Parts: sequence; C-alpha cells; structure tokens
Amino acid sequence: MDASQKRPTAGVRYALERVSEEGATTTYRGFAHVPDADLPLEVSVTRPEGEGTPDRAAVRASLGAEVADAADLEKEATALVKAAARAARDAGRSLPRRIVRWRG
Repeated sequence: MDASQKRPTAGVRYALERVSEEGATTTYRGFAHVPDADLPLEVSVTRPEGEGTPDRAAVRASLGAEVADAADLEKEATALVKAAARAARDAGRSLPRRIVRWRG
C-alpha cells in the first residue's frame, strides 16, 4: 500500500469515484479518510436540464457516518467536487472519473 492509500496523520483525504450517471445526475462514492477512521461519502452532481455547466449544478455531499464535524466534511467535499467539475468543463472534458484530494 503506497502513501496515497493510507489514512492521513492529520487532516483529511477525500477519495471519490464516479459510480453512475443517470440523466442530469452524476453520483460519486468513496471515503473521507481522517486519522482515526474511513468515513463513507456520497456526492451527487445534478446539472440543470439542458445545461452542461457545473457552475450552475447542484452538488450535495452526504457523509454516511455520524461524526462531530460531519457538516464541515460535507461542505469541503461539495467544494472539491465543484472545483473538479469546473476544471473539467474549462478543459473541455466530461466530469472526472476519480477525485482524490488531501486537505488539512
């Protein structure tokens, strides 16, 4: 196991993979890895009908565990997915298959 697959010693590592695309909604599933746990995470990206622009997409993150800072982790995951979607759009690509980011 390399360093990118281990839990961080501080902060959080988000690791998401696109699992489905149904109509205007794309779903990512993965984990928010914190020093003492691997927390299941699901993020959905719903684009307005007739528009492919991620800037106007509704992004919602849901943590599958009850932890004290769940709202902060969900907010950060939402922002990361929005940024990744915007970067893909600006480069003329579709939404990324995997999103992995370290924070903290």
